[in-house]
Formats: sequence, C-alpha cells, structure tokens
Amino acid sequence: MNIGMIGLGQMGWHLAKNLSAAGYPVVGFDPRPDSGERMAQINVTAAASPAKLAAATDAAVLMVLNTEQADAAVWGENGYAAGADKGDTLIIMSSLSPVYVRQLAARAEGKFQVLDAPVSGGVEGARAASLTIMASGPAALQSALGPVLRAMGKNVINVGVDVGLGATMKTINQAMLFAALASASEMVVAGVKAGLDPDTIIKVISISSGGSWALEHRVPLAWQTDYVSGATLAIAAKDMRSAIELVDDLGTSATLAREVLRLVDIGMARHQGKGDDPMMVEIIEQLSDFYIKPRSV
Repeated sequence: MNIGMIGLGQMGWHLAKNLSAAGYPVVGFDPRPDSGERMAQINVTAAASPAKLAAATDAAVLMVLNTEQADAAVWGENGYAAGADKGDTLIIMSSLSPVYVRQLAARAEGKFQVLDAPVSGGVEGARAASLTIMASGPAALQSALGPVLRAMGKNVINVGVDVGLGATMKTINQAMLFAALASASEMVVAGVKAGLDPDTIIKVISISSGGSWALEHRVPLAWQTDYVSGATLAIAAKDMRSAIELVDDLGTSATLAREVLRLVDIGMARHQGKGDDPMMVEIIEQLSDFYIKPRSV
C-alpha cells in the first residue's frame, strides 16, 4: 500500500518518517521550498501537487494547520480531490473542527473515502510513534487502515463509525488541555510569587490531585526553554475556536472555553500570532505583573 503525507511540518515529517520506517512507500507534498530535500532524508518521494500525490497513493494523511490549508490541499487547483478516485482514502489527522470534517466527508462522497483520525501526543508523540489516534469512520475502513495508523500511534481507538466523531473527541481533548494549562499557569505564578520554588510546585502537584499533562509538560517550559515547546499558540487559538463552534452547534455551555480563548487571544495579539503554547504562562505573568524567571533589563 502506497501512503501519502500532505503537510510535512513538525508533525507530518515525523509521521512520514515512521511510515517509511515501517516499510510503506511514502509520497509527500508540502509547499515549502526545502520540502523535497527534507523528504529525501527520510526516504519519502516528493510529489508536485496533492493531485499527483493522490494519483500515486492508495491512502493519504492530511496533516495541515487549519481549515484554510485543508481546503487548499483537498479542493484547490491540483488538490487531492483532483487526483483521487473512489477507492482512495483521505485520512484526516489534522485537528480540524468537527463541523468542517463532516462537511468535507459529505462533499467527498462518491469521489473518495474519508477516515477521521486526529491525534494527541504532540511532536513528542509523533517522533516516538506513540500518538493516541482517535479514529472514526466505517468499520471496514478502520480495519483496512489499522496497520497504517498503528505505524504512527501507540493507541489507536475506534470512537465511532460516523466521520466527525474523531474530530469531536480531539476538539474536547484540546479544550480540556488548554483549560488545564491556563489554570496551572495561574496557580504556578501565584505559588512562585508567594515564595515557592517553581520546580518544586511541578514535582509536588504532579503526584497530587491537581496534576495534569499540561502542568508537567508545558508549564515548566516557561522557565526551562523560554516558552518554547514546538506546539504553537496559534494552534491553541484554532482549537479553542473549534471547541466553541462545537458547543455552540450543540447548544451546551462553553463558559471556561470562552475565557481560555480570551487569554490565548491576548497572547496572540501581543506576539503577532507567534510563539508556542507555554506562552500561556507568560500571559498570566503579564496580567499579574510578575515573572517566574526574572527578565534581564
């Protein structure tokens, strides 16, 4: 089975590398000028367009940033849809809104198959092939592509047969992640200002009832790597908007999600859309007029 990878950024590059290492012939597409050279390093053949990639593969992974990039890659001129046939499958591993994923699958009907399979675990999980993959789609399709998914992730979980349920699971996961990150950032800043050592806070809370993945793996990067994680604040903003779109569509509450998005937008405005998600700590530091790691004058 020939596999395509549309989007070879930090996540897609590692996914393509792991698929190649598992023995799959991999064809990649990425619009960045140096993408061909980078693909050659991991034995991935570069395609001139998503359409050319579709024509050369049986299934292709979509790993792009947002719906705009997804639209261009799938439906744009020389997009995936232009080269795919009914037997081909587009595996959506990007974190896209459930509403958009359902619309994409409906539009693809009769043209190509869609497997909704977003991931959790970040760049670290992509590198180690230890991602959690939340797959939704027809049972037969999930079964046929199971080995492909397992080459990229440790935990491949069937969350339903309806395309869009995977995206829903990922969306609520992301909202919980960033809410936990915001809460942890607030309390760590408060604890340090009160006189506690930040690393001691992480050590104690991580083995206590207030612990979270965000506390262990993101908050300490504020002072350990100067807010660098490899996962951007722009992704946080996009994911929180997807969460709010979901709950608005369902008519459920999103009080906390809206406040987290407000905080993320503060950071986005301050840094012109740049920076990684540990910037959540900096946002709280700025609002508190207190920095865990004193700034040089």
